[in-house]
Amino acid sequence: MSRKGKIILIILIILLGVTIAYLVWPQPTTTSNSQRTVISTINLPNPILEGNVSVEQAIQNRRSVRHYTNQSITLQDVSQLMWAAQGITDKANNLRSVPSGGQVYPLEVYIIVGKDGVTGLSEGIYHYNPYNNTLEKTSESDARSDLSQAANGQAWVKEAPVDIVITGDYSKMVAKYKDETLCTRFVNLEAGHAGENIYLEAEARGLVTVALGSFKDDQVHTVLGLPANENTIYIYPVGYSAYNT
Repeated sequence: MSRKGKIILIILIILLGVTIAYLVWPQPTTTSNSQRTVISTINLPNPILEGNVSVEQAIQNRRSVRHYTNQSITLQDVSQLMWAAQGITDKANNLRSVPSGGQVYPLEVYIIVGKDGVTGLSEGIYHYNPYNNTLEKTSESDARSDLSQAANGQAWVKEAPVDIVITGDYSKMVAKYKDETLCTRFVNLEAGHAGENIYLEAEARGLVTVALGSFKDDQVHTVLGLPANENTIYIYPVGYSAYNT
C-alpha cells in the first residue's frame, strides 16, 4: 500500500472510532424549558419572627376560605408567606422552614400576582429564591385567569390577589434514595408541610387561603412556564376573606 493510501486508511479508522464513540458514549439529555428565564429580581423585606398571633391561636382559627376581597396584600405579607413555605431558617447549614427527607429540598415555590394584588409589586409570575430571600420574575402577565382555567375553572384562583404554587422535582429525591415510590411519598409529604405553614402564616397575618389539588398538570405547566423537571403539587389562593366584610 502506498504511503498516501496508508494515511487515508488511518484517517478513516480515526473517523470511524470517533463516530462509534459518539454513538455509544452517554450523551447529556436536554429538555425544553429546563431553566427559568428571569426578567428581574425583587428583594423581599426580611421576615418578621415575632407576631401577635400564637401558633396555638393560628391552629385553632385556621380555615379553608375560597372567597376574597379585592384588597391588596403587602410585600411584607409575601415575604412572610414565602419564608413560611421554604425560607432559610439556619443559614450556616442551609436548613429551611420545613423538614425535608435527606435535606434534599425538592420543592419550588411560585407566586402569581394579579394587577394591584400586592402593594408595590407589579403583576406577574415570580419564583421564590430562598437563598437570598428574593422573587425572580419570570413573566409580566397576570396569569390568574389562565391558572383558574387550568384548575378546572375554580373561580377563587382568579379572584384572589395572589396564588401560591408549590412544585416538586421528584428526580432530585430519586437521585438520593433511588426508590421512586418512596421518593414520591417524601416529596408529597414535604409539600404538605410547606402548605400547612402557608395556612398558619396566612392566619397569623389576617389572611386566608385554601389548599387546591384539582388541576390539569400539563396546563398549569404551560401557564407558569415551569421547567420540565418540576411537577405541580398544590395551588394556594391567598387574600383577605370576603366573609369579614
